[in-house]
Formats: sequence, structure tokens, C-alpha cells
Amino acid sequence: MVIGVSLMGSPKRVPVPSGLVNADSARDPVRLTPNDALAGLAAWLTEGRVDAAAAERARQRWLERHAAEDATVIGVLRDLAERGRPVSVRTRGGRNAHGRVAALGADFVVIREERLGDVLVPTSAVATVRPALGDPTSVGDRPAALAIVAGEELRGDLRSAGRDVLTVEVEADDRRDVVSVAVAAIDHLVILRR
Repeated sequence: MVIGVSLMGSPKRVPVPSGLVNADSARDPVRLTPNDALAGLAAWLTEGRVDAAAAERARQRWLERHAAEDATVIGVLRDLAERGRPVSVRTRGGRNAHGRVAALGADFVVIREERLGDVLVPTSAVATVRPALGDPTSVGDRPAALAIVAGEELRGDLRSAGRDVLTVEVEADDRRDVVSVAVAAIDHLVILRR
């Protein structure tokens, strides 16, 4: 049997031992039969696609974990602003600003509220950031935590810890909300379950 192969240039005809296409030591070789030579080749190509898809999923999980670990309050606000999602920002003093992020600087955020207009909040005063209802949340086996922030008790699953922000998934009525908590605003944090 002879197969056409291109090695960085013009195609070359290379002899292949009969019945052997994939000599990958980690797997059994794919056997081609005279009756159905393409079935073995199709199986080999399918294995390659499955392996590539698994590698891509692993890469995506790694990127998501890395992004969560590098998270900052400014980064969370920037992400929500880019998606055009309404947010609820609670200050250390206990005031809430609800609306869309209208502007974001190195040390401030402007929340555009329907009834009040633009509300400027220094990022050093931000205690929590809640995305709008309907933003995706994930579930899984995570440590349970209780955080007291700006007089509010947040009890839920600890999703991630970034440079200056913790992400906690809390139970709210019949849904789960994701709350980004500025580490500097936490009065105290208790890990309830590991």
C-alpha cells in the first residue's frame, strides 16, 4: 500500500506497511482491511477529533481558573460593563447603586441609575458587586463560606479568590446569585465546609 504524504513541500509517495496506518505507541494500531480500508481511517480520524476536543475543554477550564484567580474588583466591573449587564454595587457604608456601568476608571465606577442618574462610587468604597439576574452561575462541590460585608451576611459557596476579590455564589429566593466581594470590605469570613 502507498499513501501520498506532503512534508513541507511537494507530495511524496511513501510506502506504508500493509495493515498499519497509526503507529502511535499509546494506542493499538488501526488495522485497515482490504474490504473496508476507509473504516479504519475514519475511526483513527475520529479519535483525533475526540482528543482535540478534550484538550480544548481542559484548556478552557485552565483559562477560566486562571482568570478567576487574577480577578480584581475593577476587572469584575469591566467585564460586566463590556457585556452591558445591569449591576448592583453595594458600598461599605451599606448604600446600593443599581444600573449599568456608565464609566470605569482606575479608582472609581459610575453606575447609571434610572431614578437618580449617574452615581460615582470610589472603588475603595465598593463592598460587593452583583451581576443582573439571569447571568450564568455554576454549581459544584465548593467550600461553603459566611462573609460579613458592609453589615450584610453573605452565606454560600466560595467560587473563587482573586487578588482583591472573592466570588461567592449565594442562595436568593429560588435562584443562585453570584456576588463579587472586595476583600478589603470583609469584616470577617468563616469557612463553614471544605
